[in-house]
Amino acid sequence: MNMIGACWMRRSLGEPVSALLIDSSNEIIAGGWNGILTKWSAEGDEQWSIQLPDRIGSISIAENGIYVCAGLHLVAVDANSGTLRWQHALEGSADEVTALNGLIYATSSVYDIEHNDFIDSAIWCFDGEGEKVWETHLDERPWTMVVSNDQLILGLGRPKMGAAIVDNVGNLTHIILDSESPVTTGTDSTNGVIFGHANGDLTTTSGKVWAGLGESISTICSVDGKYFTISHDREIITLKSNFEQEWAENLGPISTLSAGIVVDKKSTIWAGIQDGINGQLNVFCQEDGKLVSSMSCGKITSINSNGKMIAVGDEKGELFVWQDEMFNRRLISEEANEDDERRQSMRERLKALRNR
Repeated sequence: MNMIGACWMRRSLGEPVSALLIDSSNEIIAGGWNGILTKWSAEGDEQWSIQLPDRIGSISIAENGIYVCAGLHLVAVDANSGTLRWQHALEGSADEVTALNGLIYATSSVYDIEHNDFIDSAIWCFDGEGEKVWETHLDERPWTMVVSNDQLILGLGRPKMGAAIVDNVGNLTHIILDSESPVTTGTDSTNGVIFGHANGDLTTTSGKVWAGLGESISTICSVDGKYFTISHDREIITLKSNFEQEWAENLGPISTLSAGIVVDKKSTIWAGIQDGINGQLNVFCQEDGKLVSSMSCGKITSINSNGKMIAVGDEKGELFVWQDEMFNRRLISEEANEDDERRQSMRERLKALRNR
């Protein structure tokens, strides 16, 4: 299928895309490597654009506020007007932000080049007006921050590893996970929070559900709990709900991975693959690994979906957005055209045989 022709909208951010978010109203927010933050309506009209201090690394939205990690800063922008509401310099790099129950949480970390390690990390809590509620420092870097059942849970690196539940006053309750390896990623699911580890293990708070083979897990995709897709550096693996392997595919260097829209009544996985200085976007059926469609583009740096729409951004600053109904219509139309062409070709060959 011609994926460019099936785009709901195609825009340029003007700099490499570093973060994306599609909200519940199908409005698209894109952040760039040089700190630009731009919002488009669901119809593709640019609503506003603002220059922030540094590269946008994480985006979250709550009520009328958009909250982003921009270099060393946590920044709040008005969702309607795009005006700056407040910003705070954290200690070290601002890594990840999320909103929960009217409060804004962000993680930060300080990296020491001489020791080649993180020497301090913290989790920060602010109210919607930008007033700091509390900050808590810890020895372990939080590599992921997951909201599950109105609880904020961190996945931790060395030395303690495991996970930690954060309460509303900044106290951490440590959880031991059944892996001897640091947490690298995590996601909420119908089975609770699933953690990926540097050695390839998958764990929940109840125990280990998948034994790793030594390759770090960078992403876990879960849509409805029927399947889980994980990514290593070059391979994606899909597991059933009981964590038995369903299929695997070696793709080459994977730059990013995301759950996507429903295509032909089945969940999809969208994978960005690095091809030298360029990139390849592959769309797979999550159930059986069938390649649905693909296209060439710049190196893909970010993918985000709200289930109805999906946005893909690349190093060239290109932003591609697909909408589920339009994508399905184009796919069905092109498959019908291909069937017509095959039938026409068959008729011409039969006619040629009769005329011999």
